[in-house]
Amino acid sequence: MPDLFAATGAEIFAHGTGIAWLALDLSALSALVSFACIRHAKYSIRFRLIWLTMAAVSLGGVGLWLANSVALLAMRVYDSTMRYNVALGAAALAIAVVGVLAGLLISGRTPQIPRLIIGGLTMGLSVGLSTFLTLDALAVQGTVDESLGLIGVSVLVSMALCTATLWVSQVVRRVPMRVLMAVLFALGVAAVYYTAVAALSFSIDPGVRTPSGIPLFDLVFPMFVIGALGLTVPITAVLVAPDRRDAAAQARQPVPVR
Repeated sequence: MPDLFAATGAEIFAHGTGIAWLALDLSALSALVSFACIRHAKYSIRFRLIWLTMAAVSLGGVGLWLANSVALLAMRVYDSTMRYNVALGAAALAIAVVGVLAGLLISGRTPQIPRLIIGGLTMGLSVGLSTFLTLDALAVQGTVDESLGLIGVSVLVSMALCTATLWVSQVVRRVPMRVLMAVLFALGVAAVYYTAVAALSFSIDPGVRTPSGIPLFDLVFPMFVIGALGLTVPITAVLVAPDRRDAAAQARQPVPVR
Protein backbone atom coordinates (compact mmCIF):
# COMPACT_ATOMS: atom_id res chain seq x y z
CA MET A 1 0.00 0.00 0.00
CA PRO A 2 1.52 3.36 -1.00
CA ASP A 3 2.59 5.86 1.66
CA LEU A 4 -0.36 8.07 0.67
CA PHE A 5 -2.63 5.68 2.53
CA ALA A 6 -0.45 5.26 5.64
CA ALA A 7 -1.48 6.97 8.86
CA THR A 8 1.23 9.09 10.49
CA GLY A 9 2.60 7.27 13.53
CA ALA A 10 1.01 3.94 12.67
CA GLU A 11 1.52 0.88 10.50
CA ILE A 12 -1.65 -0.23 8.73
CA PHE A 13 -0.41 -3.72 7.78
CA ALA A 14 1.54 -4.49 10.95
CA HIS A 15 0.03 -7.99 11.09
CA GLY A 16 0.25 -8.72 7.38
CA THR A 17 -2.10 -8.19 4.46
CA GLY A 18 -4.13 -11.34 5.17
CA ILE A 19 -6.50 -9.41 7.44
CA ALA A 20 -7.06 -6.82 4.71
CA TRP A 21 -7.92 -9.58 2.22
CA LEU A 22 -10.32 -11.09 4.75
CA ALA A 23 -12.07 -7.73 5.13
CA LEU A 24 -12.25 -7.39 1.34
CA ASP A 25 -13.78 -10.86 0.91
CA LEU A 26 -16.29 -10.21 3.69
CA SER A 27 -17.35 -6.95 2.07
CA ALA A 28 -17.77 -8.53 -1.37
CA LEU A 29 -19.82 -11.47 -0.04
CA SER A 30 -22.06 -9.13 1.94
CA ALA A 31 -22.64 -6.95 -1.12
CA LEU A 32 -23.58 -9.98 -3.22
CA VAL A 33 -26.09 -11.10 -0.58
CA SER A 34 -27.46 -7.58 -0.31
CA PHE A 35 -27.95 -7.29 -4.09
CA ALA A 36 -30.00 -10.50 -4.03
CA CYS A 37 -32.19 -9.16 -1.19
CA ILE A 38 -32.75 -5.88 -3.05
CA ARG A 39 -33.80 -7.82 -6.14
CA HIS A 40 -36.44 -9.69 -4.15
CA ALA A 41 -37.59 -6.44 -2.50
CA LYS A 42 -38.19 -4.93 -5.94
CA TYR A 43 -40.84 -7.52 -6.78
CA SER A 44 -42.30 -7.93 -3.30
CA ILE A 45 -44.98 -5.73 -1.76
CA ARG A 46 -45.83 -7.48 1.45
CA PHE A 47 -42.25 -8.27 2.53
CA ARG A 48 -40.43 -5.36 0.85
CA LEU A 49 -39.33 -3.72 4.10
CA ILE A 50 -38.07 -7.05 5.47
CA TRP A 51 -35.99 -7.68 2.35
CA LEU A 52 -34.56 -4.14 2.44
CA THR A 53 -33.76 -4.46 6.14
CA MET A 54 -31.84 -7.67 5.49
CA ALA A 55 -30.06 -5.91 2.62
CA ALA A 56 -29.15 -2.97 4.88
CA VAL A 57 -27.81 -5.22 7.64
CA SER A 58 -25.79 -7.24 5.11
CA LEU A 59 -24.40 -4.21 3.28
CA GLY A 60 -24.11 -1.65 6.08
CA GLY A 61 -23.59 -3.84 9.11
CA VAL A 62 -21.35 -6.56 7.66
CA GLY A 63 -20.05 -5.24 4.34
CA LEU A 64 -19.15 -1.81 5.70
CA TRP A 65 -18.86 -1.61 9.48
CA LEU A 66 -17.63 -5.13 10.20
CA ALA A 67 -15.29 -5.15 7.21
CA ASN A 68 -13.74 -1.85 8.37
CA SER A 69 -13.41 -3.16 11.92
CA VAL A 70 -11.69 -6.33 10.68
CA ALA A 71 -9.28 -4.24 8.57
CA LEU A 72 -8.55 -2.16 11.67
CA LEU A 73 -7.17 -5.26 13.37
CA ALA A 74 -4.13 -5.08 11.08
CA MET A 75 -3.15 -1.62 12.35
CA ARG A 76 -0.49 -0.96 14.98
CA VAL A 77 0.16 2.44 16.51
CA TYR A 78 3.81 2.89 17.44
CA ASP A 79 4.67 2.99 21.17
CA SER A 80 1.07 2.89 22.32
CA THR A 81 -1.51 0.49 23.68
CA MET A 82 -4.71 0.60 21.63
CA ARG A 83 -8.20 0.29 23.02
CA TYR A 84 -11.64 0.48 21.41
CA ASN A 85 -14.61 2.60 22.54
CA VAL A 86 -17.60 0.26 22.31
CA ALA A 87 -20.17 3.08 22.43
CA LEU A 88 -18.68 4.84 19.39
CA GLY A 89 -18.36 1.51 17.61
CA ALA A 90 -22.03 0.73 18.25
CA ALA A 91 -22.99 4.19 16.98
CA ALA A 92 -20.96 3.59 13.81
CA LEU A 93 -22.75 0.27 13.28
CA ALA A 94 -26.20 1.81 13.76
CA ILE A 95 -25.46 4.72 11.42
CA ALA A 96 -24.18 2.35 8.72
CA VAL A 97 -27.30 0.15 8.81
CA VAL A 98 -29.82 3.00 9.09
CA GLY A 99 -28.04 5.04 6.41
CA VAL A 100 -28.03 2.16 3.94
CA LEU A 101 -31.70 1.40 4.64
CA ALA A 102 -32.59 5.07 4.14
CA GLY A 103 -30.72 5.14 0.84
CA LEU A 104 -32.50 2.01 -0.39
CA LEU A 105 -35.92 3.39 0.56
CA ILE A 106 -35.25 6.75 -1.07
CA SER A 107 -33.96 5.22 -4.32
CA GLY A 108 -37.24 3.34 -4.83
CA ARG A 109 -38.01 0.32 -6.98
CA THR A 110 -37.06 1.62 -10.44
CA PRO A 111 -34.07 3.69 -11.60
CA GLN A 112 -34.89 7.40 -11.30
CA ILE A 113 -31.88 9.71 -11.44
CA PRO A 114 -33.07 12.30 -8.86
CA ARG A 115 -33.98 9.61 -6.33
CA LEU A 116 -30.75 7.71 -6.96
CA ILE A 117 -28.70 10.86 -6.36
CA ILE A 118 -30.55 11.78 -3.16
CA GLY A 119 -30.40 8.19 -1.93
CA GLY A 120 -26.70 7.94 -2.82
CA LEU A 121 -25.84 11.17 -1.03
CA THR A 122 -27.78 10.09 2.07
CA MET A 123 -26.21 6.66 2.09
CA GLY A 124 -22.75 8.03 1.27
CA LEU A 125 -22.75 10.56 4.10
CA SER A 126 -23.83 7.82 6.51
CA VAL A 127 -21.11 5.48 5.31
CA GLY A 128 -18.49 8.22 5.62
CA LEU A 129 -19.65 9.12 9.12
CA SER A 130 -19.71 5.46 10.14
CA THR A 131 -16.16 4.97 8.86
CA PHE A 132 -14.82 7.91 10.84
CA LEU A 133 -16.69 6.92 13.98
CA THR A 134 -15.13 3.47 13.67
CA LEU A 135 -11.70 5.09 13.53
CA ASP A 136 -12.54 7.61 16.25
CA ALA A 137 -13.44 4.69 18.51
CA LEU A 138 -9.76 3.76 18.49
CA ALA A 139 -8.18 5.19 21.66
CA VAL A 140 -4.41 5.53 22.10
CA GLN A 141 -1.91 6.92 24.60
CA GLY A 142 -1.87 10.40 23.16
CA THR A 143 -3.85 12.45 20.65
CA VAL A 144 -5.17 11.85 17.15
CA ASP A 145 -5.34 14.62 14.53
CA GLU A 146 -7.27 14.43 11.26
CA SER A 147 -6.63 15.93 7.82
CA LEU A 148 -9.77 17.75 6.69
CA GLY A 149 -8.74 17.45 3.05
CA LEU A 150 -8.50 13.66 3.14
CA ILE A 151 -11.71 13.48 5.14
CA GLY A 152 -13.44 15.37 2.33
CA VAL A 153 -11.95 13.03 -0.29
CA SER A 154 -13.12 10.01 1.70
CA VAL A 155 -16.68 11.34 1.93
CA LEU A 156 -16.79 12.13 -1.80
CA VAL A 157 -15.57 8.63 -2.63
CA SER A 158 -18.20 7.25 -0.26
CA MET A 159 -21.03 9.19 -1.92
CA ALA A 160 -19.91 8.12 -5.41
CA LEU A 161 -19.62 4.50 -4.26
CA CYS A 162 -23.09 4.46 -2.68
CA THR A 163 -24.77 6.13 -5.66
CA ALA A 164 -23.20 3.58 -8.00
CA THR A 165 -24.22 0.76 -5.64
CA LEU A 166 -27.86 1.85 -5.66
CA TRP A 167 -27.82 2.05 -9.45
CA VAL A 168 -26.22 -1.38 -9.80
CA SER A 169 -28.67 -2.97 -7.36
CA GLN A 170 -31.58 -1.83 -9.55
CA VAL A 171 -30.19 -2.27 -13.05
CA VAL A 172 -27.79 -5.23 -13.10
CA ARG A 173 -29.57 -8.60 -13.18
CA ARG A 174 -27.08 -11.21 -14.39
CA VAL A 175 -25.35 -13.10 -11.59
CA PRO A 176 -21.80 -12.87 -13.07
CA MET A 177 -22.17 -9.10 -13.35
CA ARG A 178 -23.47 -8.91 -9.79
CA VAL A 179 -20.42 -10.82 -8.60
CA LEU A 180 -18.17 -8.37 -10.44
CA MET A 181 -20.06 -5.40 -8.99
CA ALA A 182 -19.79 -6.89 -5.48
CA VAL A 183 -16.00 -7.10 -5.88
CA LEU A 184 -15.88 -3.50 -7.11
CA PHE A 185 -18.03 -2.47 -4.14
CA ALA A 186 -15.56 -4.13 -1.76
CA LEU A 187 -12.68 -2.28 -3.42
CA GLY A 188 -14.65 0.96 -3.03
CA VAL A 189 -15.19 0.29 0.67
CA ALA A 190 -11.46 -0.34 1.04
CA ALA A 191 -10.72 2.94 -0.77
CA VAL A 192 -12.99 4.86 1.63
CA TYR A 193 -11.45 3.15 4.66
CA TYR A 194 -7.79 3.59 3.72
CA THR A 195 -8.34 7.20 2.66
CA ALA A 196 -9.88 7.80 6.09
CA VAL A 197 -6.93 6.07 7.74
CA ALA A 198 -4.54 8.29 5.79
CA ALA A 199 -6.28 11.31 7.33
CA LEU A 200 -5.14 10.26 10.82
CA SER A 201 -2.00 11.46 12.55
CA PHE A 202 -1.07 9.95 15.93
CA SER A 203 0.92 11.89 18.54
CA ILE A 204 1.93 9.37 21.19
CA ASP A 205 3.04 10.01 24.76
CA PRO A 206 4.10 6.69 26.33
CA GLY A 207 3.78 8.29 29.76
CA VAL A 208 0.03 8.65 29.39
CA ARG A 209 -1.94 5.91 31.11
CA THR A 210 -3.58 3.17 29.07
CA PRO A 211 -6.84 4.50 27.60
CA SER A 212 -10.19 3.09 28.65
CA GLY A 213 -12.00 0.64 26.44
CA ILE A 214 -11.50 -2.94 25.35
CA PRO A 215 -8.94 -4.56 23.03
CA LEU A 216 -10.27 -4.37 19.49
CA PHE A 217 -9.94 -8.12 18.93
CA ASP A 218 -12.25 -8.79 21.90
CA LEU A 219 -15.01 -6.94 20.05
CA VAL A 220 -14.31 -7.81 16.43
CA PHE A 221 -13.89 -11.57 16.82
CA PRO A 222 -17.35 -12.23 18.34
CA MET A 223 -18.91 -9.70 15.95
CA PHE A 224 -17.21 -11.45 13.03
CA VAL A 225 -18.69 -14.78 14.12
CA ILE A 226 -22.13 -13.21 14.63
CA GLY A 227 -21.92 -11.40 11.30
CA ALA A 228 -20.85 -14.51 9.40
CA LEU A 229 -23.64 -16.54 10.96
CA GLY A 230 -26.07 -13.67 10.44
CA LEU A 231 -25.45 -13.74 6.68
CA THR A 232 -26.93 -17.22 6.61
CA VAL A 233 -30.37 -15.70 7.32
CA PRO A 234 -30.65 -13.61 4.12
CA ILE A 235 -28.82 -16.29 2.12
CA THR A 236 -31.37 -18.89 3.24
CA ALA A 237 -34.24 -16.49 2.55
CA VAL A 238 -32.96 -15.84 -0.97
CA LEU A 239 -32.56 -19.55 -1.68
CA VAL A 240 -36.00 -20.59 -0.47
CA ALA A 241 -37.99 -17.55 -1.68
CA PRO A 242 -39.77 -17.85 -5.02
CA ASP A 243 -38.47 -15.84 -7.95
CA ARG A 244 -40.93 -12.96 -7.79
CA ARG A 245 -39.78 -11.46 -11.07
CA ASP A 246 -40.69 -14.64 -12.96
CA ALA A 247 -43.93 -14.97 -10.98
CA ALA A 248 -44.89 -11.39 -11.85
CA ALA A 249 -44.13 -12.01 -15.53
CA GLN A 250 -46.26 -15.14 -15.54
CA ALA A 251 -49.11 -13.30 -13.84
CA ARG A 252 -49.14 -10.70 -16.64
CA GLN A 253 -49.41 -13.34 -19.37
CA PRO A 254 -52.95 -13.88 -20.69
CA VAL A 255 -54.61 -17.14 -19.80
CA PRO A 256 -55.13 -19.23 -22.94
CA VAL A 257 -58.74 -19.83 -23.87
CA ARG A 258 -59.64 -23.48 -24.33
